[in-house]
Parts: sequence; structure tokens; C-alpha cells
Amino acid sequence: MSKCHVTELQNLWDAILTDASHAFPTLRDEFERDLARLHSVVAHRGIRVFLEDLPAIGKHFDRCLSCGLYSLSGLPLSKRYSNKVVIPKFLRGLYLEVFHDTGRLKEDCNVEAVFFVRQLTLAFKKGKLSCPQKANEQEVVEFFEVDKGLPEPEKFWSTRAETRPVALGDGTFHGRKDSSADLGSGCSLTAAAPSGSETLATRRMTYEGFNKSSLYKGRVDALPAQKRKQLSVLLARLDQVSSLITATLGSYDPSVWRFRHGPGAVSEYRGPANKYCWTNWSDTLESEYPIADYGFHSYSSWAGRVHTGRDISSRELSSRMVCVPKTYSKPRLIAAEPSANQWCQQNCWHYFCERTRGSWLNQFVRFNDQTLNQDLCIAGSRDGTLATIDLSAASDRVTCHAVGQMFRGNPRLLNCLRAFRTQIVSQDVTDKVPQEIPLRKFSTMGNACTFPVETLIFLSAALAAVITHRGLRPNKRNTWKQVIESLAGEVAVFGDDIVIPVDSRELFVEALEILDFKVNHQKSFWNGNFRESCGVDAFRGENVTPAYWRTFNDGKPESLASTVEAANNFRRKFLLTAADRLASTLPPGIPVVNMRSGVFGLKSFAGVDLRGFKLRGNNDLQRTEVFALSLIGRQAKVPIKDDSALLQFFTEDPDPFTKWESGVPQRPELKIKFRWVALSDFCAPCTESK
Repeated sequence: MSKCHVTELQNLWDAILTDASHAFPTLRDEFERDLARLHSVVAHRGIRVFLEDLPAIGKHFDRCLSCGLYSLSGLPLSKRYSNKVVIPKFLRGLYLEVFHDTGRLKEDCNVEAVFFVRQLTLAFKKGKLSCPQKANEQEVVEFFEVDKGLPEPEKFWSTRAETRPVALGDGTFHGRKDSSADLGSGCSLTAAAPSGSETLATRRMTYEGFNKSSLYKGRVDALPAQKRKQLSVLLARLDQVSSLITATLGSYDPSVWRFRHGPGAVSEYRGPANKYCWTNWSDTLESEYPIADYGFHSYSSWAGRVHTGRDISSRELSSRMVCVPKTYSKPRLIAAEPSANQWCQQNCWHYFCERTRGSWLNQFVRFNDQTLNQDLCIAGSRDGTLATIDLSAASDRVTCHAVGQMFRGNPRLLNCLRAFRTQIVSQDVTDKVPQEIPLRKFSTMGNACTFPVETLIFLSAALAAVITHRGLRPNKRNTWKQVIESLAGEVAVFGDDIVIPVDSRELFVEALEILDFKVNHQKSFWNGNFRESCGVDAFRGENVTPAYWRTFNDGKPESLASTVEAANNFRRKFLLTAADRLASTLPPGIPVVNMRSGVFGLKSFAGVDLRGFKLRGNNDLQRTEVFALSLIGRQAKVPIKDDSALLQFFTEDPDPFTKWESGVPQRPELKIKFRWVALSDFCAPCTESK
């Protein structure tokens, strides 16, 4: 990072401190000393102060809020004030609004001071900057170590279906989902016959329930007698809850749900490609998702593809590991899935979404809405009755064994989860681990079904823990379903963000460990009045989530849009000096718009300011327009020259009044351009859904 980058972050931090001085005018002298201390440390440690040191201080502050006592951390900028005062010199004035000299949390602590400590320390926590290569390598090594520590998948997950060629025979084709027809010799396209009685018998013998699993029972039997009895009951309750959830989801028929491609990359290509023209469809995938039924818009298109001699391989492809920016010190690992697997995963994802939305599960799980967790997070911080639990590498610890036990009551769904699961992930990040890693986990981030599968497993464990701890049972008036529904408002799950009653938290954590999961104690809160879930940080019923800086403004459209959004977020928090500081780095021509407007611009509570902008009357549209700088997203398409364009049309299902064209989408391109925009749009509230 260059010196100008350090200066930019330093200027923004100075502006946030100025906003703090407006809220706490009596602490101006303290803030001047804090500023001098920060500048001194930055001169020695550089940009790491903002991207690593300050966020670490913020995380430690959160733990102290939860524990009700400030403790020494040994972090930079955290030296204690004196031998008698445990509070650090840095930001001492704000700390003393929250803690006593001895470190004990004040009963009447200033919540606004809590917000500003967190804002000053966590503002740069989510900066999306490329990680050093060493950090990427370390993350891949940890991924490998975590996977190596999981139990081996059962034979069910690795057994490949027997295959036989699909042929046309007499020149006609009769569609099928479970049987094959002969297309003649020499055809490379094969279809898998059903896995047969051997696979069915393997599944039935292997997955008889959590309480009958020798793996889980062995772990429970190794515990002390008191815990052993309680966890044995919990496993039995887990069987009942998972059976009810599976029954609620109902049968899974791929023909009912929507097939589509995901927005991410695929493992076969490293750039834009026609995902609708198949080059590979594995035998395992064919056993549950016949390509003739689900990979073409019609049987004639499928038969025509076969007779052209353009081969469709039936190999088992691996997924490809990709490191994407998350924080400066740690990347996020995503696995690009094979396009055919991704196509079928999205179908199953649609099934999970619709079936949960239309059932009682919606009271606990909402795959496209985080507000349930966020509301309970704030409620839990108010009275301390709800805990927020976060897991460490949750998606990397979902075992095939747990998935099998969870969905044992839905054989078709379980077979399909097996069919589109990739068994190997390839990586070229480091030579410290093999280039091809046989996966023990169910799947990686990148598989569209990893998120709903892990969410439902965590929900089952959470509900079972509460039921077991409280001794809840059905009776003549209440069924198991009604017993579970009575817990609405106390349990919510969104991925690995879990809200659960504090009284059942300990048992829930023990259950997760039995199931091979690991709780992230640094991001889980159950003591005191601080909670964190799904992007919301709450203390004593108040939202204390800071505004985040994301990236440097290098003049490119993407960074310009990010800077505008960051400035607007700071302004929503009433950090006006910081918002103005970010706005000063932007080029002229960006309009000031209403805070609720959906038009691109700098938001303002004071309303629209269009001084200096050109206006005109558009007689054709009967409106007044403003000539303002706008961001225009464009995505060029390379034309498709075969009939896969028709499959794309049916899949995307465009509005009949929308101009649509087929083709291979290229990388989206964001452009900055002056254009005429309706004046009314600057004032009108945004109608987009949250």
C-alpha cells in the first residue's frame, strides 16, 4: 500500500473522531491526545493499524461488553492508563463513559459512547483489499486440515451408478426419468441407470437416525454420565425434529422446480462461456437428473445434439477453489462448481426456498431475509434471554454423515444431494497441500445447497436442544409440531448465524460438537447485553452497528460506487464529517438526492440539492430532467449459434415487454456517464425491496 492510501484512511479516521467530538464536546482534549497517539503508531506500523490493529481492539471491546468487565488485551494502542486504572490511554474518555476505572461495566453506561468506540475501531474491518499471498496459502492449508479432521463419507456418497449407453434405436425417443433407451453404437453420451437396490440398501443401513448412529453414540458414550444421559435424549429429540422438518419439506421432484445457472464462475472455464451448451454431464448426475429431461429444452434438441457427434463427457469433474477478498488478513474460499452440477443445485435450492417459505419453518428460517435474526438479536441484547451463536468454518464442517441422518426420511432428496455433490476440489494456491483434495465434507461454499442444508441441520439441533433442556413433550392438546411452533420468537437460523435461548445454549454447543461443528467463541455472545447476528450489533436494545469503509476510490466506476455507498452509510449514522470527507474524494457532478431516493447520488436528510446542474424540459415525456452523473451497468453478450439459446430463453423467462437477447454474458461493465434523469426521481422514495 502506498503512503497516500495510509493518508486516506487516516483522514477518514480523523473525521470520525471529529464527529465523536461533536457528540462529546467535553472530551475534545482527550480526542486530541488520541489523535496524536494514533498518528505515532501509524508512522511505525502503517496501514496495518487500520486494517488489523483497530479491528482487534474493537473485537476485544465487544468481549468486554459481554463479560461486563474490561480486561487487558496486550494489543497495540491498548496500554493501560496507570497502575490503578485498567482502562487504556487510547480513547480513555470514551471508555470511561462505559467502564469504571477498575474496568467494571457501568450500570448506566453511555450507549452512544459504545457506538463511537466501535465505530472508531471497526470502521475499516471490512475493507475489501487483496490479501497477501501468504494469507491465501494459510487459508487453503486450514481448509485442508479441517477437512482431514472430518470422518470419511460413507460408501453411499462415493458409489457411482452403473452406466449404459443411451440410444435412439428405431429413430424415436420416449422420454424417461428412470429408464434408458438405446441410441445406437458409437454414441459417447451415456445415461446412468438407477443406483439400484445396492445403493438403496446401503442408505437404509447407514442412515437410521442420529440416535442410532454408532459415530455419534460413541462420542456420547465417552462423556461423563450426567452429560451422556442428556445428550442421548437430545439425539432422540433430534431424530424427531429432523423427521418433522423433512416431512414438512415434502417430496422432491426436480421437474416441479426451476433449473437455472448461478451467477458465479464454473470450474470448466476461467472466463465467460456458454453454460447452456453442455460439455460434461456426469454419470452420477444422470442417475437422478437425466440430461434428456433436464438439460435440453426438448427431446428433439437432445437427440439432435447426440447425432451431431459433439461429445458430452460423463466424467466426474472436480470443483475449483477460488480465493476472493474478505478482509485484509483473511480471504474467503469459494469453490467454482461444474456447470451441470450448479444447474441442478439451483433447482434443489429453489425447492428448499419455496417449501420453507410456505410452511411453519418460515417462523425460524428465511433464506432470503436476515431481519428475523436481526430483530431477535436486538431483543436478546435488551433482556439477555437470547444468545447469538456463530460457528467457525461452518460450511467446511458439514459432514456427509450428518446430511444423511438429517434427510434420511426423503430418499429422493438425499440421492439428489449425493448426485450433484462434487467429490474433489482442485487448488493451485499453494504446494503445501495436494493440488486435488478428496472432500470428506458434504460440500464447499459454492454449492448452492450448502447454505440451506447447513441451516436446516443447525435449526434441528437448536430446536432439539431447547426441547431437551426444557423437557418439552407433546400431549393430548399439543403435537410435536405445536410444541416446536411455540418456540417461534426464541430460535432463528440464517446459515451459521444462530439465535437460541440462553438457558439452552450450553446443551446446543455440546450437540454441535457431537456433530463435528466448532463454535466461534470470539463471535458468540450469551453473557451481558451485547449481541451480534447477521450484520447487526446490538447493546442493551440499541443498534450499535458501525458504518464500514470498503475500498479506496481509484477513479474506476466500481470503487466510485463503493465510495458513494460508504458515504451514504456514514451519513445514515449521522457521521456527517466522515461522510463529507468521503464525498470530497469523489469527482464533481454527483447529485445530492433525497435519503430515500433510488437514484444514484449522495443521500441527504435535508433534501435535494441540484445547484449547478443543467435542467431541461422534456416535451415528449412531459417532465423536467437533470443532467447528472450516473452509473450505468452494461453486460455485453456474445451471440449463441446453436439451439441452446432456446434453453436460455425458457430458463431466464424474460418479461414479454422487455428487450431480451440470447448470448453468453460477458463480465459486467460499470460505466460513469452524464445523462438526463427525471427530476421527480431525485425526490421519490426508492421502491426496491430491501
